[in-house]
Order: sequence, then C-alpha cells, then structure tokens
Amino acid sequence: MPPSPVRLSTGCKVNFGLRIVGVRPDGYHELDSILYPLPYPRDGLTIRRASRDGIRVVCSDPDIDAENNTLTKAYAAFAEVAGPVPGLEVFLQKRIPVGAGLGGGSGNAAALLRWLNRESARPLNMEALAGLALTVGADTPFFLRASPCRVQGIGERITPVALDLSGCPLVLVCPDIQVSTGRAYAAYDASLLPPKPLAGRKRLTKSVSGDKCSPLFEAARRTYFRDTPGNGLVNDLEAVVFQGQPALASIKAGLLRLGADAACMSGSGSSLFGLFPRHGAESAAKAAFALRTGRRRVFLLSL
Repeated sequence: MPPSPVRLSTGCKVNFGLRIVGVRPDGYHELDSILYPLPYPRDGLTIRRASRDGIRVVCSDPDIDAENNTLTKAYAAFAEVAGPVPGLEVFLQKRIPVGAGLGGGSGNAAALLRWLNRESARPLNMEALAGLALTVGADTPFFLRASPCRVQGIGERITPVALDLSGCPLVLVCPDIQVSTGRAYAAYDASLLPPKPLAGRKRLTKSVSGDKCSPLFEAARRTYFRDTPGNGLVNDLEAVVFQGQPALASIKAGLLRLGADAACMSGSGSSLFGLFPRHGAESAAKAAFALRTGRRRVFLLSL
C-alpha cells in the first residue's frame, strides 16, 4: 500500500524596508532588509511518492511553469548534494499571489527542502541546507527559519532580529498587478541618480513612535533604516515601481491616510502593507474594508 500523501502549508513574508547598498561584479544587488514572516496568505503542498524518478509538479495556477519552478530547482539541488531522493508528485495549491514580493515560491522551495532533508538518509546540517537554499532563491534561506531576520548581501547573511510586534494589526493589500523583479532592478539601475519624487506626490512615510508600536520595532528601524526620510520604512525600489504602476502609490497613500503608522511595498512589489498601532485594530479593520475591491485581495492580520 503506497504511503499516504504529505500535506504542507507555507506562509509568506513582507520586507520592513529594503535598501540597495551596492552591486556585485556579477550584477547581483547587495541588499539590507528586515524580513518578517506572515501566516497568511498561504500556499499548500501535497507530496506523493512516485514510482518514477524525478519530480512532477502540478499547480492550481496554470501560469506557473510545471517544468521550471522553485520546487523543481529545490529538488534538483538537493538531489545533487545529498544523493538519491525518491521520485515525487507534488500538487501546489497556489494562494500567495505571484509577482507580489511576498516570497511564495521561495517559501514553497524551503518547505520541500526541509521535508527532503527529514526524509534523507544523509541529512544536511542547517548551514549546508541554507547554502543549498540560496542557489534556489535569495529569500529561500530565510524561509528555513521563518522568524524575523535582517537579511543582507544577496540573501546569504541572515541575522535573527528580536522584533516583537505581537498584537500589532497589519493590513496586506495584494492588487491584481504582477511586478517583474528583474525589471524592477533594471529600472532602478537605469535611474542612475537617486530616484526623484513623483510630481505632485506627497511624502508617503510617517513617524513610527515607540508608544504606538513595539519599542523593539522602533529600535530596529533606527538601527537599520536610520537615514529614512520622515523616520518611516523605505524601499529603494518603490520610486521606479510606482512610476510604472501609479496605482500602487495610491494604495500606500491610502494605508497611511486610514491610520497606518508605517506603510511599505514588500520586496519588488506589487503587494503593500500598513502596520497599525496595537490599539488600532478598529482602524485596521476599517482600512482593510475600504481598500478591498474586486481586483484586490486584502488580508487583515494580527501579528
């Protein structure tokens, strides 16, 4: 009798700011960001052992390439390093939006790598598994930990951060827009000079005070983003992404207008989030309702 299928559930992340601090000779960008895991939205993985070798991926989203995705890359990378692995059939129930800067693909790859490592006769230690994960995607090593971390370089330098935001409401807005990560970085490089503010756009940051959010969050912001104008979170990709997608700038402005202490685009977009004070659950709920439209998915979370 074949073994029962294994079902895994994988969450996502947001970037509490993203600074581009340099470019390597190979063209990869050096980053500095705080990544924070979110429980929702979530993808689902159903893993079945197969009689044939290799991995076969079926996805609920027909736009995802079944032959070349983060799951197939993670499987191949693990097999190359750790030796023989069983043939697998994987069904991916896609609920995390694609092209939203939430790291859904990286989270899926990390979940598969953890499972393969548990099942392996020669499991890798965490350092080796993280190094392998980096070959799949820059955010994949972070998802092996799934706790707040400062991530630097191209994702290889990960430092846990004591960031206690428990009880703070967060509104995550996922518009029906996909942003290409490669194009976002290419646009940033092409800008050469520091991005100029969009004409007529008001500053989209507000101060985050310690009495409204966790003092640890405020300390982390001062440490990692102390040069941010207005003491808010900054994402260096926002200016160029907003130029191509002005609707995203409008969503960010809406989050701040509706009571968020800080709002930021996650990664290269297109998702945006607003962080509300601990006593601001009612404001967060009203903001989530106001920003929800037929072409947006909005999540109201308590961290």
